[in-house]
Amino acid sequence: MMKSRWLRVLALLLGLSMIAAACGDDDDTASEGEGEETEETTEGTEGEGEGEAAAGGTVVFANEQEPDGWNINTASSNLLALGQLTEIVFPAAFRTTPDFEVVMDENLLVSAEQTSEEPQTIEYVIQEDAVWSDGTPITADDFIFMYEMMNGSNGEIDVASTAGYDRVESVEGSEDGKTVTVTFAEPFSEWQSMFTNILPAHIIPELGDGDAVTGWNDGLDGANAPEFSGGPFMFEDYRPEQSVTMVPNPEWWGEAPNLDEIVIRFDVDNAGLPAALENGEIDMAYPQPQLDLVDQIDGLSDVDSQVSFGLSFEHIDFNLQNSHLAKPEVRMAIAHALDEEDVVARTVGQFSEEASVLQNRIWLSNQPQYEAHGDEYIGANVEEAQGLLEEAGYDCSSSPCTHPEDGELTLRITTTGGNQLRENTQLVIQNQLAEVGIGITIDNVEGGAAFERFFPESNAIADQDYDIALFAWVGTPFPSSNKALYTNEDPTLVGSNNTGYQNPAIVDIFDEALVETDPDAAADLYNQADTILWEDMPTVPLYQKPTFLAYRNTIQNVEDNASTAGPLWNAYEWSVEG
Repeated sequence: MMKSRWLRVLALLLGLSMIAAACGDDDDTASEGEGEETEETTEGTEGEGEGEAAAGGTVVFANEQEPDGWNINTASSNLLALGQLTEIVFPAAFRTTPDFEVVMDENLLVSAEQTSEEPQTIEYVIQEDAVWSDGTPITADDFIFMYEMMNGSNGEIDVASTAGYDRVESVEGSEDGKTVTVTFAEPFSEWQSMFTNILPAHIIPELGDGDAVTGWNDGLDGANAPEFSGGPFMFEDYRPEQSVTMVPNPEWWGEAPNLDEIVIRFDVDNAGLPAALENGEIDMAYPQPQLDLVDQIDGLSDVDSQVSFGLSFEHIDFNLQNSHLAKPEVRMAIAHALDEEDVVARTVGQFSEEASVLQNRIWLSNQPQYEAHGDEYIGANVEEAQGLLEEAGYDCSSSPCTHPEDGELTLRITTTGGNQLRENTQLVIQNQLAEVGIGITIDNVEGGAAFERFFPESNAIADQDYDIALFAWVGTPFPSSNKALYTNEDPTLVGSNNTGYQNPAIVDIFDEALVETDPDAAADLYNQADTILWEDMPTVPLYQKPTFLAYRNTIQNVEDNASTAGPLWNAYEWSVEG
């Protein structure tokens, strides 16, 4: 199961706008880059069957996590697993393609462009035939409603992210409602990240008995799956803890879906996926890859699969409240003691030859803006690591090293227990750090409960219960919200910066990049931020995580989109071999 804590905190936001990828038996997802790396782990190509495609049919898709609410714009329901369903239900001004290009959705918009720099002004022109599933036109009213709900001015509104909306001065509609003019009080370089998962202004207040805030906060909670759509599919027949069916939206004005329905199953665990695929119980699955699971599915004769890399990356976070880890020399010593290439080879390298060490926290290696800043830390350097520890006052004549004030250098590493890939990573780290006299105790909590230690419900730094955290961040192509991972306005609170790291230079760079409308200049600023993070070492990036999509080879036009969009992004193009 994958539960995205960052998505819960800051939305399907920007950037490596990150989502802490959690949980249970498996973990993580995402992808990014200028040409995503894709491998087929079985014979066949991207769902192209040999027979003739026919209209109609059903695809049964096993979803790793069941939403606990359906308004992904709220912090309480902001889950990656939900966003990958609403991708084909709720309208969005811009979408992310499988090669991670951000493109305007031509189904919704005729155009979207900046018409003025001072003040920054964006004009959206909505398609004349764009309507909600009840026939009501999609208009500027819906954009205005999203702005009112998400600008952060009303503390009673549950909102996952105010990014961009909090910089808007006004949102106005034309007389016919089909032109939207957004004027910013402060420039916002990532305006294309806004107005996703748009909800209908005429329906949400009705869900709150006429109160828009109540309808927004609570109207789509629990079993209240939306009965409306502004996309090619809509939800139908939600059965909690079992399934929800997605059927074509009868008012959809774009390319009509080929399928009769997609049944989303919530009751098939990862251990049962190979058997469920083999016996025809399900047709498609998107689990977090584990070696045994991938091998079993790879052995099925009528199932194809894709391994991709993108926006999700595995890393370790240091709890800077720990007296040892508060010393930068100790953090740098750990980074020098790690042999990241060996970590990759023993983990994700078993899935794909494309797996590699990640040397940037802001950009991923298959993004054109990527710069490798961690060369000096590639490979284990025991001598350098021990030299740093001695510089910090440690005696490493015996193992573990000891400090006259802080005692033995023994640290706990915590991750989502039950995830074999992560548990293997822990063992490799434990053995490598032992070589320099750093003791590592493995202290896991099953599934997503580990995140209660990293991000305690109290939200207080003092209540965190870990030394080193091993998990992943998932994001989108917009990097500005990485800021929240490395800054805290209140250093006593966790927020999304669970390390407690503070550096004013990082804040200044992110603030400058946020208003920099030249993409190349902004990319350079974000790379400057990463070089500072290598100097301060609050975290150590390890590798990009793979996604794994398995599907019956009778389904045509399947292509993973390893961003937050997920594999259903083009479900309207799917067809079942006749």
